Amino acid sequence: MPRRERTSNDGRSRAQTTIDYAVGVGIFLLAIAWVVGTVPQIVQPFDDAQDQPLVANRAADRLAGGALSPPGEQTVLDSECTVAFFENSTPPADCQYGPPGPVEDVVGVDDTYDMNVTLLRDGSVASLDGVAATRGEPVPNSGQVVAARRSVLVDGKLHQLLVRVW
Repeated sequence: MPRRERTSNDGRSRAQTTIDYAVGVGIFLLAIAWVVGTVPQIVQPFDDAQDQPLVANRAADRLAGGALSPPGEQTVLDSECTVAFFENSTPPADCQYGPPGPVEDVVGVDDTYDMNVTLLRDGSVASLDGVAATRGEPVPNSGQVVAARRSVLVDGKLHQLLVRVW
């Protein structure tokens, strides 16, 4: 069977026109724009930033509820353990945390997070035995920082334990 060529009424064969090409490229670009716009929203639940509130709360609970508290007491911080923690020196024997090192290691947080722990009294950094009660990396001025607060007693005075994670 011979192959029959389709021709238009005037006898010329039809090819792709510029309009056909422009429509095809336009549809392709719209599809690419849709993929680029939706993929970050699909991947967002698996982002590390979702873990930061959990990490901050866990670290604050660990410090206020055990690491800096005498055994059996929560939110009443032992002043010697607290001073040693903020000095980053070897803790007394009855303290519930390990040797000096980065604050992330003492609290038990993965080193993929940066952390700052500060003890506040009346809205400013507390001073314990002449030691400024802050430890960890400086808090960045931009970006997402998650904070967890705990009210604690140190030497019978009310303080705020502030743990910030980014």
